[in-house]
Amino acid sequence: MSLFGSLQLAGNTLRAMQIGLHVVGNNIANSNTPGYVRESVIYTPAPVQKIGNLTLGLGVEIAGIVQNVDRFIENRLRDAGGDRASAEIQEQAYRELEGILGELTDTDLSTSMTNFFNSIDEVLNEPENVSIRNLAIGEGEKLTSTLRALDRRVRRVHQDYNARVSDLGNEINTLTKEISKLNLKIVTTEGGGAIGSEAGGLRSQRQVALKRLAEIVDIDVHEQETGATNVSVNGQSLVFEARSSQVEMELTVEDGLQQATLQFADNKSPLEVSGGALHGLYEARDTIAGGFLEGLDRFAASLAGEFNKIFAQGQGITGFSEVTSAARVSDTGAVLDRAGLDFTPVNGQFDLLVYNTRTGLTTPTRIDVDLNGLDGDTTLASLASAIGDVDGVTAEISFDRELVIRSDSEELQFSFARDTSGLLAAIGINTFFTGSRASDLAINDVLLADGSKFAASIDGVGVSTGNAERLIALHDASLDSLDGNSLTGLYDQLINQTTQGSTVAQAVADGLRLFESTLDADAQAVSGVNLDEEAIDMISLQRTYQATARYIATLSELLDMLVNL
Repeated sequence: MSLFGSLQLAGNTLRAMQIGLHVVGNNIANSNTPGYVRESVIYTPAPVQKIGNLTLGLGVEIAGIVQNVDRFIENRLRDAGGDRASAEIQEQAYRELEGILGELTDTDLSTSMTNFFNSIDEVLNEPENVSIRNLAIGEGEKLTSTLRALDRRVRRVHQDYNARVSDLGNEINTLTKEISKLNLKIVTTEGGGAIGSEAGGLRSQRQVALKRLAEIVDIDVHEQETGATNVSVNGQSLVFEARSSQVEMELTVEDGLQQATLQFADNKSPLEVSGGALHGLYEARDTIAGGFLEGLDRFAASLAGEFNKIFAQGQGITGFSEVTSAARVSDTGAVLDRAGLDFTPVNGQFDLLVYNTRTGLTTPTRIDVDLNGLDGDTTLASLASAIGDVDGVTAEISFDRELVIRSDSEELQFSFARDTSGLLAAIGINTFFTGSRASDLAINDVLLADGSKFAASIDGVGVSTGNAERLIALHDASLDSLDGNSLTGLYDQLINQTTQGSTVAQAVADGLRLFESTLDADAQAVSGVNLDEEAIDMISLQRTYQATARYIATLSELLDMLVNL
């Protein structure tokens, strides 16, 4: 090899060390940059030179600059991030529910229910005192108000999750556009895989975007030989090379609640997910908040239905001169168990008691409720006709398809007893509660206007308390309609499900956070910048550079000697 060939060798080495020092400097500069992946220089021997029978090397050259990435760990880390994001949203949802419930405080629903039944117990001590009955009605108002407030607050949480679904849809569109643009830049910079170097900074930006997208939806990522990355969800493409698919929000209504879901804008197919923050929002909204609302409605319906069945069979201190059903039918000619009532009556009967205030005599009349599925089943029209045939009262159907019963004179009052059909409770006559859901449960206006109508008696109009005793026993009674459970047990079951769900959600989230942090540590061990290692590489490159410079100085002296000969 000539001296000039040796100079070429030294020049190759100096250029390689300069590039190596540049890469080290770039790593050090980005040591605190989120998502940055450490880069390494791939050194390879330069092409050889043949002189005579000798094959001599020409030093070193750079084969490429690549990122230090373990693709397997990165894929697992993305999946773990999505699972963790979903679990954390569900964990948060349970915490919100527990905060809204406020159990073990003086304003929680179980306290309101206990106070309500205790107030009925006070009626037993002073049945003639209308103010005590008004107190029981007032506690009932507090109970229904607490139920409605609880329902309203959980519904607000439900709708907050809907808004967050829309926000995630916008973020998905932003990220997919960013990834597709980065794909184009990376392919252009890297020459479609024709060169050995990687566009490290661009790839790091894309990796950050992919990681965030994986936290939102459970994506499948496939990198092509060209350097572009394709992204899909459940087999449907979100990003294909330099093109991205947009998503949009679709709103539907189910059980009176808006349901926001994401779908692909081009073909309107749903964006189906099984992980990520979007999955967590769906679960938090539909299963956690939505499931709680269903349970709360079931409790409200059971409370109203079972309480009214007993209450409607009792009498107050005074009877009715006029009463209008609180519920309306869908069709006055429809059979009553198929007339759109919230509570379904059954085949049975009830007594209509007509009380003469002047003589003190009470005349009972049995009203049959025929719902056996054969010809002649009872409709609201036929019921009004049957009641109208009773001496002393008239019955008609209002314009709003409600049943209106009136006494024929001021001396006559009427009340009800022994209802085996549940019809009175179903149509809302002589009932305590109105409504059938937590959102609309309220107290019958008749009782709010006149506390003497509180039906504590079971022996006719007066101050006996047989019906009040039955109402109190309902608090903890095993009910066939609840499969042997009680009203208190039903609500306790709802609370326990929330508490247990919260405990499980927290445990799952803690486990996934730990798993993700373990994977992140493994990924950082490969991809993270270690300043100590970079300092060692820098010193090594510096020493090589200095030695090469000394080598060039020696060659220079030899050339000078050669020229001077």
